[in-house]
Amino acid sequence: MGFDVGVGLFLCHDEEDEAVWPRQEKERFLNDLNARLRQRGLPEHREPRSVAEIDPPLAPETDPCLLGVSMGSYSSHHRRADRLDWFARHVAVRGAAPSTAPPYEPELYEAYDKLPDRRLTFDHLLAACGDGVVVVPHPLDQVIYYRSSDEYSCLVSAHRLWAETVALGYVLRIGDPEVGDSPVVDWTTGTPVQDLSFAALEARIPDHVDAWQPWVDETDLCHRLRQTATNVLSTGALGLTG
Repeated sequence: MGFDVGVGLFLCHDEEDEAVWPRQEKERFLNDLNARLRQRGLPEHREPRSVAEIDPPLAPETDPCLLGVSMGSYSSHHRRADRLDWFARHVAVRGAAPSTAPPYEPELYEAYDKLPDRRLTFDHLLAACGDGVVVVPHPLDQVIYYRSSDEYSCLVSAHRLWAETVALGYVLRIGDPEVGDSPVVDWTTGTPVQDLSFAALEARIPDHVDAWQPWVDETDLCHRLRQTATNVLSTGALGLTG
């Protein structure tokens, strides 16, 4: 079994998909999601039904069935997500990269929850590691948690997810420094993020292989989460974890 993020409710809908999640149920899910957005004074989401509706257009060879990312098996994803969770909270609370692997001390988690400025936290990134999460192409100030019959438990902003993964990737020293060596510049494209909350972030793991190696799996997960945000923003479609 794998833990994946699919992007696009209707972009790849074939007979197999219809048997698992019928189009009528997808429409009901989308209507429910838009009702929740309206309740909070947010604009509704318009889900693209075909690749032709995406603007700017995707590359001609793009397979809409492959939009999204594979996060690995459930067991391996949980381990990576658990450690990345601790790493992100440590950076937010201490303002520095950890020098060792976890201990998972409760004081760190309590301090993270009490941080007064949520712009300096990694709430969207941490939430996106869970099962049944919706990544929307909306700017959201905070993760929206709710209960529903579909078991989707929260809404995460792709805009904010991108900003948080770029910042944490900077701490982890992902990517080529010549492309983007800044907490507010994408380390794969050199594209600046609009959310400048992490502009003053100075935390970095040491610049040598012995420091990188213990965090390789978590760095890979951070990279995949950034790709999720990129896919959602480039298509305007929802991302669903599961």
